Amino acid sequence: MSNIPASVTSIAHPAISVNSVTKVFTDAGRSTVALDSANLEIADREFVCLLGRSGCGKSTLLSIIAGLARPTSGSVDLHGLRVGMMFQDANLFPWLTVRGNIELALRLSGVPKRDWPDRVAELLSIVQLPHAGDKRPHQLSGGMRQRVALARALAQECKVLLMDEPFGALDAITRDALHEEIERVWAERGLTIVFVTHNVREAARLGDRVVVMSPTPGRIVDEVRVGLPRPRQMADAAVAELSGTLHDLLDRHDVTVEERKAS
Repeated sequence: MSNIPASVTSIAHPAISVNSVTKVFTDAGRSTVALDSANLEIADREFVCLLGRSGCGKSTLLSIIAGLARPTSGSVDLHGLRVGMMFQDANLFPWLTVRGNIELALRLSGVPKRDWPDRVAELLSIVQLPHAGDKRPHQLSGGMRQRVALARALAQECKVLLMDEPFGALDAITRDALHEEIERVWAERGLTIVFVTHNVREAARLGDRVVVMSPTPGRIVDEVRVGLPRPRQMADAAVAELSGTLHDLLDRHDVTVEERKAS
């Protein structure tokens, strides 16, 4: 573990550089600091989990990295890499088929129309839904919809995949299957993944590194480099042990926040 609230971890080949990012929201004359001077570097092909309590600014930071929100101050450098994003809700267009949802992403990415059939078939094969192209989103399970959302993100030829609690609404069996799926796709396609979660065991299961955030305001306060071999399972004793360490870190920084409020 290393405490990193005020510095950027040095990485030889970074994919993402977050430099002193602060985000302040103003509503009815009142200002709320959602992120306070966040500094972070993520290496090419690294799998990083952003871990923290609800409301600590994880999703805000992810949105800023994706370019969906502007920081109040600071900057993000993606080093020329294309970014895709997945959310907790698959956000598929219900009036389009699975094929249509993926084709829309291909069109927006500038892929020639003549190449769409082959690319759709390839992407559906990658997410192990080769025969789902003609189905509508309402005909799919939650896990299948998230697989389609993954295929749609990959259709953008992204090298960085940002994932905002994409499995949080799924049952445990489906979630475990999708953990294996995303780990396989990450390794096969050489992706850099930033995965937001408040589930400590999920972070221990998936991450090369777990970056811990504290709330009020949102700060990056710690990191844990995960030395456990892959593949891992949620039920592994080593994953459970690391989960306990992460719980302790969250509790420790929660105490620090309360002390700050009281001072």
